[in-house]
Amino acid sequence: MTTKARSTKRTKKTVYEPVIKLPALSYEQFVALRDNISVNGVVVPILVDSDGPKRKIIDGNYRKQIAEELGYDCPEIVHPNLQEEEMRTLARALNLSRRHLTQEQKREMIADQIEETPERSNRWIAKQLGVHHATVGAVRGELQSVGQVAPLDRRTGNDGKLYPTTKPMAVVTRTEAERRSRIDATTLIQGDSPTQLKKIASASIDAIICDPPYPEVNRAYGRMTEKDWHEMMHKIITESRRVLKPKGSAVFILQPNYETIGKMRLWLFEFVIWAAKEWNLVQDVWWWAVDALPLAGTNRKYGLMRQSVKMCVWLGSPDCYRNQDAVLWTPSQATSARHRADVALRVGPSGRTFRNSTMSKAADERGGTTPYNCIPIPSGGRVEGSEHHPAATPYDVASWWCKYILPSGGVLLDCFAGSGTMLAAGLDNGASKVMGIEREKKYLEIARRRIQGT
Repeated sequence: MTTKARSTKRTKKTVYEPVIKLPALSYEQFVALRDNISVNGVVVPILVDSDGPKRKIIDGNYRKQIAEELGYDCPEIVHPNLQEEEMRTLARALNLSRRHLTQEQKREMIADQIEETPERSNRWIAKQLGVHHATVGAVRGELQSVGQVAPLDRRTGNDGKLYPTTKPMAVVTRTEAERRSRIDATTLIQGDSPTQLKKIASASIDAIICDPPYPEVNRAYGRMTEKDWHEMMHKIITESRRVLKPKGSAVFILQPNYETIGKMRLWLFEFVIWAAKEWNLVQDVWWWAVDALPLAGTNRKYGLMRQSVKMCVWLGSPDCYRNQDAVLWTPSQATSARHRADVALRVGPSGRTFRNSTMSKAADERGGTTPYNCIPIPSGGRVEGSEHHPAATPYDVASWWCKYILPSGGVLLDCFAGSGTMLAAGLDNGASKVMGIEREKKYLEIARRRIQGT
C-alpha cells in the first residue's frame, strides 16, 4: 500500500499598516466606536492604497483593529496610484474633518504637514487639510521661530510653478569703478568650510564673523544632526584660531531651538562651554531682535516667552581688538532734555543716590554711552537683495560687529557667506579685503551681485 503525500498551501495573511501615526482616541471615544461596530458592523469602509498582500490604511485604522478583534468583516475602498506624500496628506485631511481632535492635536497634524511640504503655501496646505489658512500661518510661524522649518521665501502655486512670497527688493547701484574696486577686494570660495579653511594662510585674518547653519533644522540644502554639527564646528574653531592674527577674534551668531515646545535643545550651550574652555569666551553677547512678533515661537496655551535673541559667541584672546568708540550710543534727545532739566537727587531701590544729569554728562564727555551686551537691532524681515536666501543675516547686525571688531583696513572672513551680507558690511566699514566660504554655488552668485552692486 502506498501513501500519497498531500501538499497543503497556506494562505498568507494580508498585512495592514497605517499611513500616518495619529493621536490616540480617548478611552470614551474608543469604547463608543467599539460598541457601535459590535452592534452595526463596520458601516463606513476603510480606505486603503491597494488590494495586495501589503496594504496601507489611509483612513480607518481603528475600525480595522476593532473589526479584527470582533471577527467581523471590514469593507474596503481602494484608492490606488497615490504617492506616499499624497496618501499622508489625504489621511490628515480626512481625520481633521472626521475625528474629535483637540485644538493641540489639530495643530500637531497641521505641523506635520508643514514639515513634510514646507515649500507649499499656507493656502495650499489649508485647502488640502480643510482648515483655515490663517491657522496654517500661525502654526508655520511657531515652527519657524523654533527652527523646525525655514521661512517660506517661495511658494508652489496650484500650477506647480514657484512664486516669490514677497516682491524683490532693489540692490544698491554703484559706479563701474566702485563695483570693480569692491569685487577686486572680495574672494569667494565655493566648498565645505572646514576643508576650505585649511587653505587659508595662518595669521592672515583680522576678524571672523559668521552666521552658521543650525542643527536639526530643515533647509533646502539638508538637515544636520547635532553630532555632525559639533564635529563641523570643532574643526572650524581649530582652523579659525590658526588663520586669525594674534589680536583677531571670531563671532558666531547662533540661536537656540526646541526639541519640542518647552524642551530646549542643548547644542548651543554645549558648544559655548566647549569653545570657552578650548579657546576663550571674550564676553557673553546677545543680539535682541526687538521687532519679534508678539507670538513668535510661542502661544498663549504654551505660556512661554517669545523667541527674540540670538547668542553672538565671541571667541578670542582676552585682549583682542575691539573699537568701543565705534559703537557707542549717542545720547538721545530725551536724555539730553533730562540733562538740562532734571538735576534733582534721586534714590534708587538699593539706597544708592544718583542724578540723571551726572549720568548724561558722563555720556556727553565720552561721546556716547557704552552699549549693552544685549544689542537691540530689529531683524527687519527679509534682508535687502538677499534673493530669498532662507537664513540671511540682517545687515545692521553684520555692520555692528564689523564696526566693533574689524580694524580699519583689516581682512574679514565669513565661513558661511550665504548671500554675502557680512562681506558687504565689511567693505562698507573699511575692510581692505573680505573672504567668504559657501557650499552652495547659487548663493555665491547672489553674494557677488550684492557686493558689487548692479
